[in-house]
Amino acid sequence: MTRLRLAAISALVADTAATALAWSRLPERVPVHWNIHGQVDRLGSRFELVLLGPVLLAGLWGLFELLPILDPRLAAPKDPEQTQAEREGALQTALALVLGLGALLHLLLLSLSLGLLHEPARAFAFLMAAFLVLFGNFIGRLRPSWFVGIRTPWTLSSDAVWRRTHRLAARLMVPAGLLAVLLAVVLPAPAAFAAAIVLLLGALLAPAALSFYYWRSL
Repeated sequence: MTRLRLAAISALVADTAATALAWSRLPERVPVHWNIHGQVDRLGSRFELVLLGPVLLAGLWGLFELLPILDPRLAAPKDPEQTQAEREGALQTALALVLGLGALLHLLLLSLSLGLLHEPARAFAFLMAAFLVLFGNFIGRLRPSWFVGIRTPWTLSSDAVWRRTHRLAARLMVPAGLLAVLLAVVLPAPAAFAAAIVLLLGALLAPAALSFYYWRSL
């Protein structure tokens, strides 16, 4: 069994079980969106919360299984210059992390709906920090792809630019995630959430912008 399928089955089982256990305790109307201050600005039905959990995870899993068929770059012969990690595991690990973080996000929504958590902004800040740290450990080894990674005209036109851009992203994302964790602990919840958004955007947009420079230099 591939790591993607193992992660998908684990995430689905855990999230479906948690949803089933929480169902009878959920109110008819549950919060499904918050503003930057951590205040609820939209309510939805309990069924909408289910759609945001097991149903969405199952749909993502199906899409991820089709990527090697749908993506011309992934279906193409492997580049001999790529490392073993690039050829084999990085993409599946990244997709497995997406499913794991998706399940974690839904569990967080369930906890907020049940009143088990009282600072949604801080919780979302920690989630973004986890995304940065975890993806930072794998994004530098991703193969060129039309669907997964930092996709600019310059990374998609040159494998060398793709590699340099994603290795820079890896060097930025991990420290940005660690800083986001620290700020989520010491700052007020709204400020921690805003800081996590800034760090997330900076760690992703800076490599995307520099990919043009890498392309010009090559």
